Amino acid sequence: IARRLCVPQNILTILEGEGLVNDATALILFSFAVAAVTTGGVSIIGAVETFAVIVVAEILWGFVVGWALLRLRSWSKNTEVEMILALLTPFEAFWPPHFLGGSGVLAAVTTGLYVSWNGPRLISPATRLQGFFVWGLAVYVIEGIVFFLTGLQTRLVVESPDADEWSRRLTAAALTIVAVIAVRFVWVF
Repeated sequence: IARRLCVPQNILTILEGEGLVNDATALILFSFAVAAVTTGGVSIIGAVETFAVIVVAEILWGFVVGWALLRLRSWSKNTEVEMILALLTPFEAFWPPHFLGGSGVLAAVTTGLYVSWNGPRLISPATRLQGFFVWGLAVYVIEGIVFFLTGLQTRLVVESPDADEWSRRLTAAALTIVAVIAVRFVWVF
């Protein structure tokens, strides 16, 4: 919607980043909730401290990866090498924090925001133009794989439950949707 309304690119980047940061922090908090359920409880002070460490560390890591890979791309002066580095950037940002117990998503989002904000100064126009096609193709392939995998799981979801199980699942889904909408309204207002 914002693109169709011709919102300036800087504001569009901030809005997209805000949505991604919300998703990343929600994933971190979700991992805490899962840990609390599986262990039977959680220390609020410990969770807040861990959350703060994860958020700060992932943001710092995201800036480091974005800065380093933009400089490396600028230094290479080769469009193909730059595209390979661009495709590897989100993985470099995501995997180390993920393996260390964070989510990795916040680091990848930070890297993406840093690269999108500073990239035009350091990435050649030819590489940026080629990047539109490469990233468009990558998104298309990933979306196709996600829908394919979802389709593979649908048969299992539909076959297994009886009528009682269906009503329980639908009730759980409805409660989840209501909770998400209510939390979003509370958060916005």
